[in-house]
Amino acid sequence: MTPPGHPSLKFGIITDIHYAPEEGGAADNTSCDLALCVSLWEEARTEFVVQLGDLISREGPEAEADLLAVRDMLHRYPGPTVHVPGNHCLAVPFDRFSRIMSVPAPYLSFAVAGIRFIVLNGMDVSVLAEPDNEADRQMLSYYRDQLQALFYCGAVGTRQMEWLTTELDASTRNREPVIVFCHLPLLAETTDAKHGLLWNHEAVTAIILRYANVRACLGGHYHPGAYALLNGVHFIVIPGFIARNEPPFCPCGTVDISGGRLRINAADGSILHDLEFREVR
Repeated sequence: MTPPGHPSLKFGIITDIHYAPEEGGAADNTSCDLALCVSLWEEARTEFVVQLGDLISREGPEAEADLLAVRDMLHRYPGPTVHVPGNHCLAVPFDRFSRIMSVPAPYLSFAVAGIRFIVLNGMDVSVLAEPDNEADRQMLSYYRDQLQALFYCGAVGTRQMEWLTTELDASTRNREPVIVFCHLPLLAETTDAKHGLLWNHEAVTAIILRYANVRACLGGHYHPGAYALLNGVHFIVIPGFIARNEPPFCPCGTVDISGGRLRINAADGSILHDLEFREVR
């Protein structure tokens, strides 16, 4: 039984599918394994599914065909699916990607069961997305010159950071616990040098940590998965579908928020994380 004042919700989670039909039946394996994920989410009676980015791998003329194929596989799930933009997703121009995947905006916010969910676009400023204002153009120029800023990562733009602050202010007034989604990791402790992280992770994390009602940040990109706790906020990187045949053998999972806990369960039923999820007072 969920204690009074504690939200109760279950949703599906998946990241880094990296669909790319190749020799050896990889496409068939992807289809079968995604079908198992859909069955898991249906059996668990999830309210919705969050897909944390990098649906495809290939670039060029094959990218859109691959995106359409993996979209149709995920569309077997009958409920709503929230798509978080990943760096590989931008092999298809964002306006086309958003139409194919029914993404209403590059970043957005929604509430379910009294919880505020904020979806960030970590590729807002990147070599794959031409900035539309001078501040973001200067940001892109700056990170292009930084040796540690991997070219395939990106940043949250200035307007999006202002929007994030506005959303968090509103969530505080409404006493909503907050979960943030971003494809790229927000902490260096939750990735490695090869995969990298959000270019302006320090600035974005500083905004997030100003708000006592933020409970967790979920992302992908770093395929093994990772976890760190900072100032009471859980920073969780979900293991990638593409690495499902490697430990922790997790193609997808469910997030169960109830009884003051946040539990992330792998497809085989094992518990990846069992964490405190405090109510907002």
